[in-house]
Amino acid sequence: MSEPERPSILAAAFSARQIAASLKRAGIDALALDLFGDLDLAEAAAESEVLHGHYPDGFDGDALLEALERLAAGRSPVGFVYGAGFEDRPELLEAIGRRWPILGTDAATQRRLKNPETFAALCRAAGIVHPEIRRRPPGDARNWLSKQVGGAGGSHVAWGDAAPAENRYYQRFVAGDRISFAFVASGARHFGLGFTRQWADPSAAEPFRYGGAVGPLPGPVAMAEAMENAIARLLAKIPITGLASADFVLAEDEPVLLEVNARAGATLDIFDSDLQPVMALHLDACRGKLPKTLAAPQECRASGLAWADRDIEVPAGFHWPDWTRDRTAPPARFSPGEPICTIVARANDIAAAEALFRRRTSEIKIALGRRAA
Repeated sequence: MSEPERPSILAAAFSARQIAASLKRAGIDALALDLFGDLDLAEAAAESEVLHGHYPDGFDGDALLEALERLAAGRSPVGFVYGAGFEDRPELLEAIGRRWPILGTDAATQRRLKNPETFAALCRAAGIVHPEIRRRPPGDARNWLSKQVGGAGGSHVAWGDAAPAENRYYQRFVAGDRISFAFVASGARHFGLGFTRQWADPSAAEPFRYGGAVGPLPGPVAMAEAMENAIARLLAKIPITGLASADFVLAEDEPVLLEVNARAGATLDIFDSDLQPVMALHLDACRGKLPKTLAAPQECRASGLAWADRDIEVPAGFHWPDWTRDRTAPPARFSPGEPICTIVARANDIAAAEALFRRRTSEIKIALGRRAA
């Protein structure tokens, strides 16, 4: 007697490797699409394709739908899971949802979360501190940021003297530590996975480019109760489904909520494990089930991007270190400002994990730079 076919799920994101790896840990075949087609996506997914498009500009919608149809052919995928890349494309989620169930927050809710004025109004109604926003350029740009509507990853964020555009808005700058709260939600209910501290890796052109994160932060986390309470009040106004993260800045006397990303995010590498695949929690939440407790983490993790700051060549036969993820098949070339790979680091405490991450990021740049020379 042949074994029953494993369940399969369609997945797409700028980079789908984290989703595919977590689904594999949960015993589910990922049929995955992303913009990079890295070696470890091919290892994690049952099937995968490279999408047409460019990071961080987005996907070719027609090509994405056609690729999903190809991957689904001959199978019966349970539904579709998405990561970064759909925040400013709710119409694309709607098109996918007409063909397969969306396993996560629906397009209409994403549209409300990512509209600056709507999100600000939701925060006001829930009594949540949120930075002032505006569409017109501020008179004094020094304490303002310019952001793309539905932007992801920090590369779209500029200082407030940036020229206005139809798809951009201005948000008052808030100084303080950047803390992200990861959780799974089922409507108005949620369960917290933990907190991470995030940092930028700025370049001249992208002063707020995403660098990485470290966590789960050990307790007591400053203002943790206030951040959890803020999310509970927000979910009472706008219920969401599945994995999500809320980005806060810890100002002097209160947390300030910047945004909520209602999808699988960059910190999957920090929270995912063989013992508890995060995508399993996501799928449970889609069915209305939230965990009652989670095993305490046995280590601290840091995860983030190594960005090219010069022309870099990865020669044929290059062997990526085992602490890298999102590995491009060699030979390959990276231009300044492109992500080389993801770096992961594990240690007994937060400081050691972040230090190891930074050391490994430097090591990979030096190794590839030496080969290029």
